[in-house]
Amino acid sequence: MQHLTKLFKLIELTRSQPQYGYALTGIPKHDLSDLAAHHYLVAFMAWQIARELNRAGAKLNVEKVLEFSLTHDLGELFGGDISMPYAAINPRARRLAKAFEEENQRFFARFFGEDRGHIKALTKEILSAKSDEALVCKVADYLECTHYKLYVGYLHDKRDIPLNVSKLAKMVAKIKDKVAKRELAKFLKEWAKELLNGDTLDVLWEKAKKKK
Repeated sequence: MQHLTKLFKLIELTRSQPQYGYALTGIPKHDLSDLAAHHYLVAFMAWQIARELNRAGAKLNVEKVLEFSLTHDLGELFGGDISMPYAAINPRARRLAKAFEEENQRFFARFFGEDRGHIKALTKEILSAKSDEALVCKVADYLECTHYKLYVGYLHDKRDIPLNVSKLAKMVAKIKDKVAKRELAKFLKEWAKELLNGDTLDVLWEKAKKKK
């Protein structure tokens, strides 16, 4: 366990690492999300999604979903965050950013002691996201990014939501567990509908009271 002190000191830096890819979307510097908050929120969303899918009859490894969620962007601690709009118009930059992130992940793994090989495998797998658990993590990643833009007031209904729904649909199509695929597709349709309705906190509160 001697390696843990160094690892914990290093992981604290995620608090001060902004997700600067958002800057190209027009979000001001003081509103940029940080890596620590993003990892926590992705983990929270993925955890809840995985549990709900399993409750419906899916067979997901929730622990694996959480491990992917807690490590999926660790490489960005040393740089490499790239915005979706820029990646779309410059595929070469996207490939280079992914290669840089992968190298950063390999470097980061050395701080995990005997778990080094485990972390390498996790971070390598999440980059390609082929397992159902990795795909659930990627879905949560996109959901968190969308909710963050909604939170800071920079979500564009006519542009962001259709783009994200399209990306999410492709991820869901790759899921092998039939129940998980079906239930996640149903949820994402309702999710997009709710975002488009644009309910404020006051409206949500009133709806919650009526349900009681």
